[in-house]
Amino acid sequence: MNTWNQEQLNQLPKEMLVQLYLQMDSALDTIMEQNRKITEQNERQAHQIEALQENLAVLVQNRFGRKTEKVKQTDGQYSLDFDTMTLVLNEAEQLTENGPAAEPEAETVIVRHSPHRSKGKMERDLQSVPTMDQDCTLSEEVLTALFPDGYTELPAEKMRPLLEYTPAHMQQVINHVHVYKGKDGTIVKAERPQRLFKGSIATPSLISAVMNSKYINAVPLNRCAQEFAGNGAVLSREVLATWMIRVSERYFSLLYDRMHQKLLESRLVHCDETPFVVVQNGKSSGTKDYMWVYHTSPEHGSPPVYLYQYSPTRKTENPRNFLKGYCGILVTDGYQVYHALEKECGGDLKVAGCWAHAKRKYAELRKSLKPDNPHRVLCVKGEKYISAIYHVDNLYKDMDPEERKKNRQDHVKPLVEAYFAWVKEQMPKTDPSSDTGRALNYSLNQEPYLRTFLENGEVPLDNNDAERSIKKFCVGKKNWQISATKNGAEASGILYSIAETARANGLRPYYYFKHVLETMIPHMDDKTTDFLEELMPWSESLPEVCRSKEK
Repeated sequence: MNTWNQEQLNQLPKEMLVQLYLQMDSALDTIMEQNRKITEQNERQAHQIEALQENLAVLVQNRFGRKTEKVKQTDGQYSLDFDTMTLVLNEAEQLTENGPAAEPEAETVIVRHSPHRSKGKMERDLQSVPTMDQDCTLSEEVLTALFPDGYTELPAEKMRPLLEYTPAHMQQVINHVHVYKGKDGTIVKAERPQRLFKGSIATPSLISAVMNSKYINAVPLNRCAQEFAGNGAVLSREVLATWMIRVSERYFSLLYDRMHQKLLESRLVHCDETPFVVVQNGKSSGTKDYMWVYHTSPEHGSPPVYLYQYSPTRKTENPRNFLKGYCGILVTDGYQVYHALEKECGGDLKVAGCWAHAKRKYAELRKSLKPDNPHRVLCVKGEKYISAIYHVDNLYKDMDPEERKKNRQDHVKPLVEAYFAWVKEQMPKTDPSSDTGRALNYSLNQEPYLRTFLENGEVPLDNNDAERSIKKFCVGKKNWQISATKNGAEASGILYSIAETARANGLRPYYYFKHVLETMIPHMDDKTTDFLEELMPWSESLPEVCRSKEK
């Protein structure tokens, strides 16, 4: 490489000096461009590393951390107190055109924890258990020996109860059908008891016991079979599964269809879905099938109804077919098939989003990231905004829908406006590939649906009711993991529906199942299904034994 001293440069022609300068300037531009690209690459890699660290922290938290989404009230930095509430309300006032929202007065609540059980708790805990009185007496011989001059009996002392348990009892019932012959040769037989299935040993009490174990207590069928074997009856898992499919198709599907009609009369329906595995579903190994849950509440125009529906896919056609003709509010998570369904229905069906999902995305990061992480600070603030919305809305939860709607417009809407203004302000500053960016983007994408509750006092803030419903299925799913066939999955959907709707209507599931089956057997050849009305879980005609005394 040649080097030039000052004297040599002074002797060079002007044209050559200009050429040298242009070459150096071009080389400098090239170096600066390379440095810029390297800087951008480093920044992208830093963002990717930060996003990966966030993802790893969330995975670790989900696998090993605490599951609760509640913020520790002992941590002043993150607790939702009324000072924080005032800050959020002030921001809402600055970011809305409707003027300041009326801030609710803080009410001091003092909670005292007693180390002793409340009086009467045991009586309440055992109120549904039948009672048997026993007298503890002395024989007349002993009394005569103790009181030779006579005695008077005083009021008996009542002891605390003892709780006895009798293990499951099974017995064979062999019916002997008597046959009578008249002198004219006429032969008459006594009436034979009708069976659930032709030639089957299954009875309403046995089927109800299996249903109660599997669909109420989440006990797998193989363990039911083991318990029956311990009581002397060898019944294979396959036999029990066949009974469940047959009883769902022949009997409980009729109740399911009637409950479906009732659900569609409700003004508001919750919906959610969860994946599980069906082995023989005609698809490649490992593919997912889905169980959908729809449910209603009494305050929305129908009795409590919980319906589970099996589907091999997660496509829009599933809620479209199930909710065909429905006009009302559908409360769901952010899954896009519900939004597509709303567009198809042209205003007859309105989707309401779930604020709990929006808050949960911040909560997961708040629990996962270190305190000095700037993204954690941002997530804490997002969580506080949503907590404030919940807090103020809950102040009016006992009002009628019209009053609640008015208060939502006056007091909750400014908080919602402030939250979305904050989200839109943070989005350009946050890496969209990070979990924090996705948390912000979730709220932004769901904004129209998250605002639905402001226009209707009946709409809840979240879809937690449906999530709790689907979790009951998930508990059972974890115990048996897979369903062997599509018929088994469809039967499970029907029987879970009957079980959960019975519980929601305050019934004792086993006794309700048994009553339904015993009542339906003689009606199975009827040309109408009018008899079903008295068997619905909300029917006033159900016997008292079916009703739970628990509140």
